[in-house]
Amino acid sequence: MNRTNERVSRPLMKLAMWLLVMTVLLAACGGTAGTNPQPEGQKDTAAASDEPSKPATRKIQTVNGEIEIPAEPKRIVAQGYLATFLALGVKPVGAPFWDIDSPHIKSQTAGIEDIGTIDAGSVEKILSLNPDLIVTLSDDPKLYEQLSKIAPTIVFVHTTFKDSRDQIRAFGEILGKEKEAEAWIASFNDTVAKAKQRIKGVVDENATVAIMGGFEKQLVVYGQGLWRGAEAMYRHLGLKRPPQVQKFVDEGKENMTISLEQVKEFSGDYLFVESGKQAGLDPESPIWNTLDVVKKGHVYQMDTDYFWPYDPIAVQAQINLIADMLVEGKHKL
Repeated sequence: MNRTNERVSRPLMKLAMWLLVMTVLLAACGGTAGTNPQPEGQKDTAAASDEPSKPATRKIQTVNGEIEIPAEPKRIVAQGYLATFLALGVKPVGAPFWDIDSPHIKSQTAGIEDIGTIDAGSVEKILSLNPDLIVTLSDDPKLYEQLSKIAPTIVFVHTTFKDSRDQIRAFGEILGKEKEAEAWIASFNDTVAKAKQRIKGVVDENATVAIMGGFEKQLVVYGQGLWRGAEAMYRHLGLKRPPQVQKFVDEGKENMTISLEQVKEFSGDYLFVESGKQAGLDPESPIWNTLDVVKKGHVYQMDTDYFWPYDPIAVQAQINLIADMLVEGKHKL
């Protein structure tokens, strides 16, 4: 190579080398351009934005048509059904005083405001609690109109659900807590199975059991539905009703008022008495010692406060207590 060519080629080589270096540097920068490295375990913002967001509300069908409720309500007023919310891990901000004071849930109700009775007199208190959802067992259309102006309101009259499991499942759907509801139902079913096993062989499978209670100086026989442990006794424990009780149940009645003289035909082989003295059904009654169920020692006193509630938590507890009473012979009159 002559000197002229050498002088020309050296600058060209340097230029080529410089271009190569710049190309490599630009390629490296381009590979990371627009990339924001994330710490380990942190999602990329762009990727996270592609994930579907949870809806803020949901629509449900009610007796008053379709309504829109919060997907995750934070301030619930429970005009009834307080224990059902608590069973699913949700604590309402307000409820009637008798639910707050129930022996089955009293340990869980601190901080819940007393809204009074389930009528128009409760509206002002409910308004002050600023609820985002109201659930009521009242079917009063005027009360519903007032409540629905405060917050979305769901009406469930006391005959809406066939039993505690049905009720828990419905509330699980409303609250988006279906898994919690099914877990609770599994526990409930276990309670029922164990209680039925305990009374097996203690109570003859053909024996009949009656529930009687005093109400406003009258004697009432409870045959089905939610009252005085009837759901626990008949639906879940599977105990049989006396023929006269079964007769009015078949006619679609939940209870029946009877006279003192009719006690014998309605009492069955086992008799559970709630507030019996109020109605004159007590050991001092002249009819008392003539009853076969009394002679056999198969009469049991039911605590009013314990057996009045009919929520799922109460029913589960009543199932256990009824089984215990039958097995251990406690609480006899």
